[in-house]
Amino acid sequence: MASAPGKAILFGEHAVVYGHPAVALAIGMRTRVTVRPTDEPGVTLDGGRLRRRRHPHVARIVDHLWDRDLDPGIDISIEGDLPSGAGLGSSAALAVAVAGALRAARGRWVTEGGSSLDASTWLEGHASDGREPALFEQASAPAPHAPGPGRTLLRGAASISLDEASLLAHVAEAASQRGRASPIDSATSAFGQTLLISDQREPDAAWMLTRRMPTEDGERAWDLHRLPPPAWEEGLALVIGSTGVHGSTSDLVAGVARRRRSDPSIDQALSAIGALVRRGIAALSAGDAETLGHAMSENHLLLRHIGVSSPELEDLVAAAGPTSLGAKLTGAGGGGCMMALTRDAAATSAAIEAAGGTTWTSPLGVEGLRLE
Repeated sequence: MASAPGKAILFGEHAVVYGHPAVALAIGMRTRVTVRPTDEPGVTLDGGRLRRRRHPHVARIVDHLWDRDLDPGIDISIEGDLPSGAGLGSSAALAVAVAGALRAARGRWVTEGGSSLDASTWLEGHASDGREPALFEQASAPAPHAPGPGRTLLRGAASISLDEASLLAHVAEAASQRGRASPIDSATSAFGQTLLISDQREPDAAWMLTRRMPTEDGERAWDLHRLPPPAWEEGLALVIGSTGVHGSTSDLVAGVARRRRSDPSIDQALSAIGALVRRGIAALSAGDAETLGHAMSENHLLLRHIGVSSPELEDLVAAAGPTSLGAKLTGAGGGGCMMALTRDAAATSAAIEAAGGTTWTSPLGVEGLRLE
């Protein structure tokens, strides 16, 4: 069994489309994937047929990590408390957890003395160092390596690479979205804690890797950075509130693009969001909850200005205000979820639920992919 967390965008949604950075953090709700041996060959899902149209993320990762003809038969089951369709990265968490569970079940052959942390020692696997240019193609899993001189089989947790799981999950996301998916969901789910994504290497964060993917508009590149977890005061939490309304991400992004053409203030607001991201990074680094909360509320006002909030989101954000340090929508908007930074999670949750929302409470940044 492997599990992976969902994510929430702390700063920068929509502005990230126009070259500004964004910050995401892993949240406390997780998806768990269990792989069990079966007597029959092939791969099943909850004992039934694995249908590519219904479970495209699972099927694509199976293609890369499991040979249905040569490898032993397995059944994959999925559970967890991460809601789907709420803008909290449920599909990426599923893909990351599947990648981790399958790799742990399969193991990884490496050169003697090698490790899952060093892709140059792998005899099989998928790494973001350019050695797997055809990830978007419908691939078969690599043939299993046989024991031999100079070869070691890593098993279980020792075989798992967070980078591989992040890459495969991004490939699965991008393939289902015609190559347009950002790696922020998959990377945050795999690596956990708090990540910064940008179109350049940022001086105020620890650069991790550059992810490149082909799209219909040409190759896109994203630089991913890790923000160190600060020492937060005891009792500080995020309360996430769901409106129960699902907005269309593509429609919301298109709406911002349309308004930009006739309203110069939209670009000004997007630039202001970019500046807020940098203020937020400074507050995160310092563990300054007050400043972080103020920046979140300012970010929400700017998102409202560019037209991606909704009456339901406004109700929940307003309800959270009196008991929180700051609140904002998270994700594409038009419904979906909001979040509030609070020292009194019970009071903030009660206020949001009284306004019609469903709530979950999460610490600020949690562990990413892990083998349970």
